[in-house]
Amino acid sequence: RFAHLFFKIVRRFLFGAATAVALVSATAASAQVKIRVGTHIAISTHLFMQKKPEVLKNMGKTYEVEWVRFSGSGDAMPALVAGKLDGALATPFPIANALFQSKVPVTIVHQLLSFGFDGHYDDAAVVRADSGINSVSDLKGKVFAVNAIGGTVEQGVRIMARKSGLNPDRDLTIVEGRPPFLPQMVRDNKAQAAVLFQPFYEDAMGKGDLKVLFKASDIYGGPTDYVFMAFDDKFLKANARAVRDYIQDYLLAVNWSLDNRAEAVKIYAEQWKLPPAVADSYLLTKKDYLVRRDGRLDAKAIQPIVDALAANGFIGQRFDIAKHIDLSYLPK
Repeated sequence: RFAHLFFKIVRRFLFGAATAVALVSATAASAQVKIRVGTHIAISTHLFMQKKPEVLKNMGKTYEVEWVRFSGSGDAMPALVAGKLDGALATPFPIANALFQSKVPVTIVHQLLSFGFDGHYDDAAVVRADSGINSVSDLKGKVFAVNAIGGTVEQGVRIMARKSGLNPDRDLTIVEGRPPFLPQMVRDNKAQAAVLFQPFYEDAMGKGDLKVLFKASDIYGGPTDYVFMAFDDKFLKANARAVRDYIQDYLLAVNWSLDNRAEAVKIYAEQWKLPPAVADSYLLTKKDYLVRRDGRLDAKAIQPIVDALAANGFIGQRFDIAKHIDLSYLPK
């Protein structure tokens, strides 16, 4: 009888322990915060987060991600404003619209891509080499293609047109095209100019039939911290730890890719069906955008864009971008 009683007690203990473990596991799973992130093909680190989860510390533990790809910040930020995303790639023009038109508070938490610093890639407007277009003023009456209507790229084209004496509403027709097809739109004369991103710039310019008309730094007077990650303030306040863990993992992926470039290039080329030689020729080099290992950015490298947007009437007021940046979510 003693042996029977002993085993009965042991069974009860083991059952109770197993139940406790199951409850803890269920609680841990329910503690994961779902973060809906708007991204873009140029944000290679987001791809590496998806393809190399083993280098991350927190994904699947304190948070999970639903990735949604957009043509640009002009598409992504409206989705965030509408409540379809929690965080997204952003540039100054959509940020201004979120803050002052939609009245949705958003905060910039880390750098994604910077243009023109230390010889790194600077978004370029291109035309056909045989077009006879040698200056922006030559674009009068022409069609200019951008990745997304309503983004900072479109407004940059308009600012550059005004600098050159053109009225962008009267003298240009600005149309939208998907980034991979913009070079061919220029070649086919469906647009006479287009702003190209990497990876499409490197592949397009290799054929020798396109030339650069101007770069982003020509618009704003120098290098810029052009693309950054922004979150809805309500989400930030409710899920501060999850956001910090997400950003820590983002930076782990940044540093992994810079330290393991050959594997990163292979992953990127396979994902976006690029010739490996094309991806290898620019990705994570100075021919690519600058991605900082520490995720930091400087308001002084964003403010000139804000000032230009305000001076040209594209946003209703000049504002201090520094008031909408919070780098405290970065790892200490």
